[in-house]
Amino acid sequence: MKRTASKAICVLLVLAGSALILVMMAGCRPKAAASSVEPGSLKKLVFATTENTDPNYSYKNKLPVWAELEKRTGIEIEFEVTPTADFDSVMSVRLAAGVNLPDIVRLPAGNPLQFSVNGLIIPLNDLIDQYGANIKALFEKRPDVRNALTAPDGKLYVLAAIVDARSHINFPSFGIRKDWAAKLGLQEPDTISDWYNVLKAIKTGDPNGNGKADEIPYTAYKDRNNGIFRFGEAWGLHLYVSDGWYAYGSTVAYDWIDPRLKDYLEEMHKWYAEGLIDPEFNSQTNEQYTAKCISNIAGSESQFMSMIYPQWNVRMAPDTPGVHWESVNPPAGPKGDRFLIRETPIEAIYFAVTRDCKDPVTAIKWLDYMYASPEGQILLCNFGIEGVTFNLIDGKPMLGDAILKYERGSGLGMEIQGMNGAAFPRVLMPEMIEQRFMHYTDEFAAAKKASAFYIPPFPVIMATDEETSELQSIMADIDTLRQEYFYDFITGRKNLSLFDSYISQIKAMGIDRAIAIKQVQYNRSQGIPK
Repeated sequence: MKRTASKAICVLLVLAGSALILVMMAGCRPKAAASSVEPGSLKKLVFATTENTDPNYSYKNKLPVWAELEKRTGIEIEFEVTPTADFDSVMSVRLAAGVNLPDIVRLPAGNPLQFSVNGLIIPLNDLIDQYGANIKALFEKRPDVRNALTAPDGKLYVLAAIVDARSHINFPSFGIRKDWAAKLGLQEPDTISDWYNVLKAIKTGDPNGNGKADEIPYTAYKDRNNGIFRFGEAWGLHLYVSDGWYAYGSTVAYDWIDPRLKDYLEEMHKWYAEGLIDPEFNSQTNEQYTAKCISNIAGSESQFMSMIYPQWNVRMAPDTPGVHWESVNPPAGPKGDRFLIRETPIEAIYFAVTRDCKDPVTAIKWLDYMYASPEGQILLCNFGIEGVTFNLIDGKPMLGDAILKYERGSGLGMEIQGMNGAAFPRVLMPEMIEQRFMHYTDEFAAAKKASAFYIPPFPVIMATDEETSELQSIMADIDTLRQEYFYDFITGRKNLSLFDSYISQIKAMGIDRAIAIKQVQYNRSQGIPK
């Protein structure tokens, strides 16, 4: 019995976690995790979230890192998983019913605070103050994250993944077939004019050497962040990532009605008319576009994560010797504009404790360990299990061959262990990002060059339910209209002589009121007095 009591004390100490912070900050090896508790003594939490990318490795099957987490904490997780494509609709219906809710839930897309208004999710402040030493320490270190997660009433209802570590290496970039450029005698494009010339050469120069005019100079796919939007940055426009919202100084603007937009659209229409842009740029799926990129017909594109390029090279190499996709710096525009919008610190994917949770204290202790303790961060989303997926070398965790040399790529190597993806709140460590990708020397160097062009993103802001409702009612029709005009202006279905009419229609739909709401939100997030 003494041994059992000792194990229970170890579990509680691990959950308290504050000592672990000091251990890791000192660069020392973390203390051994608590051993498993006696059968039948596990506490249980129900967690509803998205299924793993490969359902053959379902979270319901107690994947290795989750089995280890259970052993360390004495808390068993019963997963209720739904495929990512269906999750938002399924969970929205379930939350609307408001009965038999899980203890912890990944919320569907949208404003998470809509679920706090009717009490479906509970505030976490007091629980964190009493039982979340690691979360408190994390927020002290990252006040930007705490601010992004704090509701207008000052309460914390949700946690979210902290992912900006990946932007040290992985950045939203343009990519180009550098082997094609070399074959055509071209330098890396540095300006918008250079891009035009490179795309023209790809169009006419038969760089894939098959004797057919089948090359697609630039491809993209239909998405909230269409790859064509990225070229707007060369005109100083913030169309990518933030849907056109940006703060110039402290003044919020909506760049989809900026006069500079017309010049950008004129250039994109010229490119489209000359066959330089994939005609399916606004209709094809991500899968269709990817197939073009890895089948030796696409010459350039834009990617949210630059480290996809070396992975494409590996996939293409057997059939396309010498293939060399590589990221390039953002181009300078006609007036010298050149920037990269840095990734926001958190993903807009939120996790909460529901009102039906019978043991919120256990829930927050578990979240505190898995999300915010150094040992939990190492286990769940960065390095995994010592001796299996990583080894400690000179006191530092180093990924092993089970991840780095997994035949289907390091990301999938992590997923089969249960340690990758957006199904749970996580904090990405820059050390893990570097180890996964630093052997891609070209991309590593490109990321360092790209960092010179970073500008801050429009901040993530928690909106009130009233703000969300009003913004949705205004922006629904505006989004539909501007997407229609964006496509039609570029393809020539609408003449750019209608640009002023487009602006007038958006103003008539209430964009000035939407800007005013965004300004209030921005001021609140920055502590600017009313």
